Amino acid sequence: MKFRRRRSLFSARRRRDLEQSEPLKGQLWTRSEQSLREPGVHWAWRGSAAVAAIAECALLGWLWFGPALSVQTVAVEGTQHMTSSQVARAAGLGGGTSVLSVDGVSARQHLLSQTWVRAATVDPQLPGTVVIRVSEWQPIAGYHAGKTGKLFFLSDQAVVLGPTTAEGTLVDVQGPAGADPRVGDHPLDTQLLTALVNIQRGLPGLIGQEVAGFVFDSCGELTLVAKHGWKVYFGRVLTPEEFATLRDKLTALKAINGQVNYNSADLEYVNVMNPSEAAVGYKSREPAPPSPTAGATPAPTPAAACK
Repeated sequence: MKFRRRRSLFSARRRRDLEQSEPLKGQLWTRSEQSLREPGVHWAWRGSAAVAAIAECALLGWLWFGPALSVQTVAVEGTQHMTSSQVARAAGLGGGTSVLSVDGVSARQHLLSQTWVRAATVDPQLPGTVVIRVSEWQPIAGYHAGKTGKLFFLSDQAVVLGPTTAEGTLVDVQGPAGADPRVGDHPLDTQLLTALVNIQRGLPGLIGQEVAGFVFDSCGELTLVAKHGWKVYFGRVLTPEEFATLRDKLTALKAINGQVNYNSADLEYVNVMNPSEAAVGYKSREPAPPSPTAGATPAPTPAAACK
């Protein structure tokens, strides 16, 4: 009887798998240094890569500093008091600037530092245009220090925007006499300015009279001047408590509307410093000043002092 030795295909395949697998624990598996070495790159390919990198740098420099993508047009929208050249200069867009170097965020911050600018956006566009959209502060009042001071625009934040020649329909506010305010100053409290604007708008409906202006002196005393020439004395409005009494004082002004002819040329003032006891003064009822005696030297008028 003959016996044949059978060979299994699985055993051979298993040995090959073991040879390709990770070494067993406790055994050392080493590779040749040639197998670990990175494949070499031909010098021609290295030279080509270097030339391409230099060309890219040169192209970027030409685009950045060359005339191809320089800012040719600055389109400014929304300005009323600033010129386009002023806006472009404030945004840092000088001559020869590349559109690639325009930083919209930085240019916007530069614009917001301008007194007239309330909001702004800067949008650079290829090949050479920068679009700037500006929203300006709108003046709501004209302010001047004393009767003869130079007139300045005020924003609704009570910030001096710039000089002007006439306030038009804006609220006229005369502050204490002294030096003219500078652009960016706050000569009035914001809350007080808002109240003055509301009084000017609401007085025609309250008593049928229009406001010519307001006087705010160095003592904090507020006076309204009507277009007919008579005045309303409100008193001090420096503290929050004093400011809160303005509503009661306007109510008192309306309460005596039936007793006082606000259209009379003889009316001189209405004093509502005490809202519960409003006082009215007339030009014809002023007491005559005493005549000085012969040879007497008139005493100098004392300077007004704050109480």
